[in-house]
Parts: sequence; structure tokens; C-alpha cells
Amino acid sequence: MPDKTPSENNPLPQPTAAVSSDTPGAASPETKEVNVVPFREKVLVGMGGMTMFHGNTTVKATAMPFFNMILGVNPALLGLALAIPRIWDAFTDPIMGRISDRFHSRWGRRRPFIVLGAILMSLSFGMIWMVPTTWSEGGIMAWFLIASLIFYTCFTIFAVPFTSMTYELTPNYNERTTVMGYVTLWTKVSEFTYQGLIPVAGMLVAWGLFGTQVNSIRAVMWGVAILMILVFGMMPGIFGRERYYKVKVKEEAHLVKRIGFWKTVGQTFSNRAFAVLISLTLLQIIAGFFGSTLDYYLLVYYMFDGDIVTGSLWKWYLSMAYAVCGFGGIPVILWLSKRTSKLITLRIVYCLVIFNGIVRWFVYNPGNHHFIFVDAIFGSLYWIAVGTVMQSMMADICDDDEFKHNERREGMFAAVFGWVTKAAVSAAMLIGGVSLVMVGFDSELGGNQTASTFLGMRLVMVLGGMIPNATALALLTLYPITKAKAEETRRQLEERRGKV
Repeated sequence: MPDKTPSENNPLPQPTAAVSSDTPGAASPETKEVNVVPFREKVLVGMGGMTMFHGNTTVKATAMPFFNMILGVNPALLGLALAIPRIWDAFTDPIMGRISDRFHSRWGRRRPFIVLGAILMSLSFGMIWMVPTTWSEGGIMAWFLIASLIFYTCFTIFAVPFTSMTYELTPNYNERTTVMGYVTLWTKVSEFTYQGLIPVAGMLVAWGLFGTQVNSIRAVMWGVAILMILVFGMMPGIFGRERYYKVKVKEEAHLVKRIGFWKTVGQTFSNRAFAVLISLTLLQIIAGFFGSTLDYYLLVYYMFDGDIVTGSLWKWYLSMAYAVCGFGGIPVILWLSKRTSKLITLRIVYCLVIFNGIVRWFVYNPGNHHFIFVDAIFGSLYWIAVGTVMQSMMADICDDDEFKHNERREGMFAAVFGWVTKAAVSAAMLIGGVSLVMVGFDSELGGNQTASTFLGMRLVMVLGGMIPNATALALLTLYPITKAKAEETRRQLEERRGKV
């Protein structure tokens, strides 16, 4: 099929009907694995997953113990400060997506921003923790808010092009999930570190290397900024390949009229598959971070009587257990996805995480801390599915969008998806902070919270995870792109503009 740019009055045809079943063994036109990304490239591009993890998680995970538990800032106020940058991201993410999609250089449209973003992220991340501790609560929060806005702007510069690159590495339906598996692999490595930052800082003080816990935390955070954000973040920009860059240049050469920014945003949200996926993401992230925030407070105040160091240490153990189970779970999820489909894999994971909510009710009780690792067995599969299967589905959506609109727009989809993800995380933190206040939590009481407060914290953790995931399980039935449809769309795209 020759290259042709459709007008609004003559839209492109939809993909022809293929095998609509998404059950194991359904006929597939792709019987041989092609377009496999070299192992070295998958590993080096995947290293950006560590930078993504620390950009998405570490500030939020460490802000509560640093600003609330150590500096004594009100948790509801802190939750609000964590949520505000998401409003800013609503503007910066789509703009960055647009810039990345339309950028031209000898190094491509993604790689220059990935390198620049990693450098700026590392500098702004370290500055968050340099707040003067003698300031008032309002002053401390002003510093945190401004520093966070700068950091998340730099994160956008990195995250949108990086995520777009992972969508572009291969057109192969199954290989896309494998690529995302390598990104998830590095996020699992990150889980060995992020919850251990506060305990490590405490150990450095105990060993006499730093005089105060605040100074120790600052040193640890700068180590994260240099190694885990800067060094790892630059690897995809240096070693990744942009396989769709020439396709994009060719498409733009045939465009009669460029589509405006706001129309592009509107077309992104009008994609039914994308709308379902971002709804699933919203539910999943809220459920996941409800658990990761409340389990921390239960460990410190309920299970270890307000001992921040010991509770943080066991939270670190739990995070490492998640990472260990994640290493074993990645090949399981990849095998299951290839053997069945992405949709069936997600359904199984949703059922397991709902069951895990029941497990949590019995595990998170005083004296049961040795059993919290059961939580990691089921919960780790949850985050693997988010990082591999759902991100792979985003690449399929980009194909669907190209077929309909004759333009590759991974940047815009990555931007909107990234903003929804970050907004969901902040919303969970805000709701988590407010819920702590509503159940009567007071950090000055330490482990002497009332029985009703502890009961409320347990209910919020359990139901806050089960209800969103049950909703997501039902919503998944509306997702329209089956494996057969995705492969048929790819076939028709290759007939139109050639193979990548």
C-alpha cells in the first residue's frame, strides 16, 4: 500500500478483523520471533528503569520519614506538597512529548533529551534534601515544594523520551514485553536500595561517620543522585537505538498539514484502548502506594512500637523481598504473557493481588513481622505486571494510533501515560496523608496510638488495595486490543510504510 496521508474527510480504514479471541492457543500470524532486540541493548536501555524508579518513587518514599518523622512536618501538609507537582506535570509532560516527537538531530529525537534529563535530574534531586532544618514548618514546606517542582520538571525531560524509546525498540508483540522485562529488572534492583536509604543513613551516624541523621541522609541522597540517577540514566541515551526515527521523518515529509498540539492531545485521549489503560493505571498505582505507605507506618508504629530505625529496617527487608521475588517473577510473567496473552496475564495478577489483601490483614500484626515476606510473594507480581505487560500494551496502542492517524506519536502517549502515573502516585500519597489524619494518627505519640487508629490504618491498607484492583479487573473487559488484533495492525502498517 503506498504512503498516503488521510484527510479528516477521508479517514484511514480500521484494521481488518482478525482472530478476536484472546485465549491461549489462538491463531496468530506471527509464528516466528523476528525483530528481536540484541541482549546488550536491552540491558543498557533497561538501566534507565533504575532512574525511572528513583524519579517516580524515592522522593515520595523518603519524604515521609525525612520531613514527617524526623523534621516533624504535618503529614497532610506533606501529602499536599507531594500532590501539587502533578498539576505542573499536566502541562510539562504533554509539551515534552510533543517536543520529543517532533525533534530532529543527528542523534535522533529521544537520545539528547535522555542524557540532558539525567544530568538535570541528579542535580535537582540532591538539592531537595538540603533544606535548612532551622526554618519554620511553612519554610521547610516551601523549600520542598519548589525543589520538587524543579526536580519533576527535570524528570519529565528524561522520562518522556526514555519511555518513548522503550516503545520503539521493536514492533514484535512478544518482544515488546521482553524489552519491558529488562526495564523492570532494573527497577527490581532499585528496590534493594530505596527503602534502605534511611536505615543506612542511621547506621552511618551510629558508626560515627556523620554527626546527625539529617547530614547522613543528605550524603546518602547525593550518592543516589550521582550513581543511580546520573550514571544509569545516561546509558539509554548513549547506547539505545531509535528504530522508528526514519519512519517518523518519512511520515512528516508526506504530511500535508501538521496536526495542532491540542488536537493531538485530544486524539490521544480519544483512543479507547488508551483510555482503558490509563484508568487501569490510575487504579493500580493508587492501590499499590496505599499499601506501600500504610505498611511502613504499621511496621514502625504498630509492630515496632514507634521505633523508626527498626521499622525502617524491616521495611527495607520487605522491599528487598519484593525485589528478590520480582527477579523470579519477571520470567514467570514473560512466559505467561507469551504463552497466553497480555490480557489474561493481567487478569491472573489482579486476582492474586486481591487475595493478597486478605493475607495482609493477618500478617501486619505485632509479633508477625517475620511473615511479612508472604506479602512480597504475591505483591511483587503486581508491580512486574505494571512495568512489563502494561508498558508493552502501550507500544501496541502506539501502533493502533499510527494506523488511524498516519503518525508515530510515542512521545505524546508516553507523556500522558507518565502524567497519569505520577498523578496517581501523588493522589495516593495525598489520600494516604489525609487518611492518617482522619484515623487519628499523631507522630508525637509514637507507638502509643489508640486502638481505633491502628484499626483504621489496617483497614485503609487492606481495602485501599482490594477495592481498586477489583474495579480494574472488571474494567479490563473493555480493553479492545487482543493479541490477534495487534498483530494484524502491525501487518497492515508494514504493508503501508514498510518494515522497521
